[in-house]
Amino acid sequence: MDKPVVLLDPGHGGKDPGASHFGLQEKDLNLALALETAERLSGIEVLLTRDRDIYLSLADRAAFSKEVAPDFFLSLHANAGGGRGFESFIYSGLTAGHPVELMQEALHEEIMAVLKKRQIVDRGLKEAAFYVLKYNPYPAVLIESLFLDNEWEAGIWKEPAFVGELAGGVAAGIRAALAAADSTGGTAPVIGPDSPLYTVQVGAFIHYENAKRRLAEARAAGFADAFIYRKQHMQ
Repeated sequence: MDKPVVLLDPGHGGKDPGASHFGLQEKDLNLALALETAERLSGIEVLLTRDRDIYLSLADRAAFSKEVAPDFFLSLHANAGGGRGFESFIYSGLTAGHPVELMQEALHEEIMAVLKKRQIVDRGLKEAAFYVLKYNPYPAVLIESLFLDNEWEAGIWKEPAFVGELAGGVAAGIRAALAAADSTGGTAPVIGPDSPLYTVQVGAFIHYENAKRRLAEARAAGFADAFIYRKQHMQ
């Protein structure tokens, strides 16, 4: 069996330092985390968009993903802008119940299992139209790990053991995300920004309870991504 392919994307780099506070530069943290995570992913083919301090445009990163066709793409970032905690993102243009949501949830849970030990706030699972998510035809998640403009959280990043701790959670999360994709019947496809979307309807009901019953039947039949869509009745 072929090894799953994971593409790690350390954000920023080269002339783009990312967030810079309290003597830290985001580009360095992202790369350190990517390298530490890669070491913990035995049995998986791990690729990096960059393995040193070089600049890559967002378009370069998306193009790299299209070239290598990973089973999972993970963009690594640290946060800034006034706040604290950890959050993860998938592309906001996906349909509700898309399989990538399961991959995000699995990844997020494993990372927060590590961060909660340090009383890091869980900012939740979110959606956004970040370039590397929107223009990526493969399952993709972006994470923002702590706020560098928060002195306490910047101090955690400065602790020698922290990158290894976080990398352990990220690696466990990647394995969990791949397992979640397998549970849906294979690698989850991502809907690109210019891709057509086709919906199959299996019923239309006036009463919500009847709709829920049909939804349960569809999921029991193996359609795990089935969902209820409410449409305003037109006279």
